[in-house]
Amino acid sequence: MYAMKLVGADRDAALHASFTQQERLATGRNVHLQNNVLTFGCLVEGPLDPGRLRQAYLALRQRHESLRLVFPKNPGATGGTAALRAPCDTGFHVEHATADDPDDGLRQARALVAEAATVPFDLAAGPLVRLLCVRITADLHLVGCVADHIVVDGDSCTLMAEDLFALYAAETPEAVELPPVQVQFPDFAHSERLHLQGRTLDRLLTYWRRKLDGVGAIPPSHLRDPDTDDRHRPAPARGLLVRRATIQPPSTLRLREGVRRQRATLTAVFGAALKDVVRRRRLALGMTAEQAGDVAVMGSIGNRHRPEVRRSVGYFATPCVLRTDLTDAPPFTDLVRRETGTLLGTLRHQELPHALMTRELDPEHYGVRHRGDPGAVPGYVNFDVSEAGAAWSFTDRALRVTMTRIPRDEVPRGGVRLLVRDEGPRILVELRTDASRFGPRWAEEFLTDFMALVGTFTDRAVR
Repeated sequence: MYAMKLVGADRDAALHASFTQQERLATGRNVHLQNNVLTFGCLVEGPLDPGRLRQAYLALRQRHESLRLVFPKNPGATGGTAALRAPCDTGFHVEHATADDPDDGLRQARALVAEAATVPFDLAAGPLVRLLCVRITADLHLVGCVADHIVVDGDSCTLMAEDLFALYAAETPEAVELPPVQVQFPDFAHSERLHLQGRTLDRLLTYWRRKLDGVGAIPPSHLRDPDTDDRHRPAPARGLLVRRATIQPPSTLRLREGVRRQRATLTAVFGAALKDVVRRRRLALGMTAEQAGDVAVMGSIGNRHRPEVRRSVGYFATPCVLRTDLTDAPPFTDLVRRETGTLLGTLRHQELPHALMTRELDPEHYGVRHRGDPGAVPGYVNFDVSEAGAAWSFTDRALRVTMTRIPRDEVPRGGVRLLVRDEGPRILVELRTDASRFGPRWAEEFLTDFMALVGTFTDRAVR
C-alpha cells in the first residue's frame, strides 16, 4: 500500500498542480462556490498585537509553500501549472467590530469572516489565503482565516492555527521550536505524477473500476422528497437547511464501548447507519430490494497516513466513493462489519485521487462538482466524520487561543450531507440539505431514523 517515492520538484522549472487541483482548474477555474472555500476562527483572549500577528503570518507563509501557491493561466501547458508568490504578499487585514457587547461583537466578527469567504479568489493572481484580525475589545479578538480549498484541506487548518500562534508567541520567528516540514505540497504533487503511471496506475484503476461499476464516480443517491416534488406547491428556493442532534454522555461512552466490542470504528457505525437509512428511503420510493440495497455515498480521505506529510499544509485530502451491499437487509451489526471492510478497502487504495479516477473511469462526471450550474450536479449523499476530541487550543503567558467555527450558508452540492463531529465527551451530528430538494419534514425524519439506528446499536452492543 502506498509505495510512492517522494521526489523534490525543481523550483526553477514550472511546478505542476496535483491531479485534484488540475480538475478544478480545468472545469471551474472562474467559478466561485462556497463549497470550495475553507474557513476557521481563533478566539484570542488577552492583549493581541496585530503588527506582530502579521509578522507571524509572514513567517507561516514562508514555512508552508502551499499558502503561497497560485495557478497561472497557461493554455499551452499540460497538467495545470502552479507558481509560488513571495511571502510578503499576505492577504492580511485588520477589522473592528462595532458592537459594545462582547457577545454581539463576536457574532459580528464571525459575520465579517463569513463575508470575506464570499469574495471570489483569483486563482491565477492570488493570494489564495486571507487572514482577518477582528478587534472585539482590547482583550478579545477573533482571528479568522479564509482559504481557497485548492491550496489547503481541513487538516491543514488546525496545523495553520498551531504554527501561527507558536510563531506569534516566539521572541523571533527563528527562535520558535516547531517540528520540521519534511514535505512541501509542490513536492507531493510532483511525486504523485511520477508515481501514478504504468503498472501502479493500472492496478489502482482495476480496483476502482470494479468498485464504481454501475454507480460511477459520483454515485446517485436516488433520493427525493415527495413534498418538494409536489407540482401543486410552489417550488422551494435553493438554500441551506440544517438539522442537528447530539450524543451526550453517558451515551457517548456506551457507544464507544460498543464500537470497541465490535472491533469497529465510529466511522463504520455512522456510515452503516447512513446507508441503511438511504436503503429504507429508497424502498419507500418504490425501488426493488436489489436497487435500494446497492448504496454508495461520497466520503473524504485525509490522505495523511505517511509520517512525512503529517505536518505539511496543502490539499492532500481526496473525495472517495464508499459502496456497500445491503441488498439482503443484514442485521445492523453485520452491516457495521461490511462497512468496516468498505473503509479498509478504500484506505488501501487511497493513493489514487478521485479526480484522476473520475477522469479515467467516468469522464462524463469529471469536474462536474466545480461547475457553476447547480442543476448539472447529480444528486448524491456526502458523508464526513471529523475527530476533534482534543480540540486545539493555545496558551502562553498573556494569551488564550481556542479554535471556533465560522457559520456559513454552504449548500451541499449533492443535496444531502451528513457531518459527524467527535468532540470527545459528546458527538455532534449535523444533516445539511438543499432546501430546494429536501424539505424540513424529510430532513427531520431522516435524521431521526439515523439517530435511532445508532442508538439501537449502542443498546445492543453493550449488553
